[in-house]
Amino acid sequence: MAQLTVRPLRAAFESQPVMLQLDALVSSRHLPNNATSTKKFLQILASVATVGLVEPLIVARIADDEGMFRILDGRLRVEALRRLHSTEALCLIATDDEAYTYNKHISRLTSAQDAVMIAKAIERGVLRERIALVLGIDIGTVKRRAGLLVGISCEAAALLADKACPATTFNTLKRMKPLRQLQAVELMCGQGNFTSAFARAIVAATPQEQLEQTPGSRKKSGNDVVSQLAKLERELATLQSTVAQTDERYGIEHLHLTVSAAYVATLVNNEHVLHWLNERHPDFAAQFETISKEARDARSASNSSGPSSKSFRRVGGDAAQPSR
Repeated sequence: MAQLTVRPLRAAFESQPVMLQLDALVSSRHLPNNATSTKKFLQILASVATVGLVEPLIVARIADDEGMFRILDGRLRVEALRRLHSTEALCLIATDDEAYTYNKHISRLTSAQDAVMIAKAIERGVLRERIALVLGIDIGTVKRRAGLLVGISCEAAALLADKACPATTFNTLKRMKPLRQLQAVELMCGQGNFTSAFARAIVAATPQEQLEQTPGSRKKSGNDVVSQLAKLERELATLQSTVAQTDERYGIEHLHLTVSAAYVATLVNNEHVLHWLNERHPDFAAQFETISKEARDARSASNSSGPSSKSFRRVGGDAAQPSR
């Protein structure tokens, strides 16, 4: 039996975070002009000013410039620290000078995860005012987010935990009883549609006995049921149209990507262009070479799996050659 060769895994980061001077951190590209006026940056600025830097910056060593580091993730946090007159920051040093793979694995908080985080912070004694100050929102918004999952069954909340589901959808689901909530969420996950309009259409098609009774609730008339079913049908028709348009757009974008990848491969094959990229933009050169290699591999796989010529046998037993 052949012996398996075991290769040690390569660590993605150096073992310990380190404090680095902000002057030693550089970025491959400048921040957009409107980056510092966005709500996201103002929240980061408020968070850093209130509780400090929670998540370390991700940097990589610059091979030809000792003591300098390239920022892979955290440009907005660096800008916030500089505006607060800080001189250093806690950093994790990556072993690869490549930001794309790292950013690809970042998962942003969904509405449900955000609600759970805020609710747990309040349970542990964190003041609502402090949470509002850190997140850059008002206290009323903190209260609404903390109570977002109140009235949602555990099974439905688990299904929506990692879905990009707006808060208005959760409020609509609360109008249904737990079993109907679960059925509605399963339908939404199956259709990939988490809009509040789709949730309202499901509520409209829900029998009265499966709805939560509220002080202002009333029984549906026959005309109400018919109109609400028609509304649900329209929502489904709109969804089907959207899926068809997405499929068509996918084919066009795939064609554009194929043409772009072929053009990048042509650039990489040009020695002068590749030399210029390696000198001026080594990070782009590495990415272009990766794209070029993947394009060649895709073409090779396509050629190897393509239809081969077939020879058809005549009645008399001789093989007929394919026409040319």
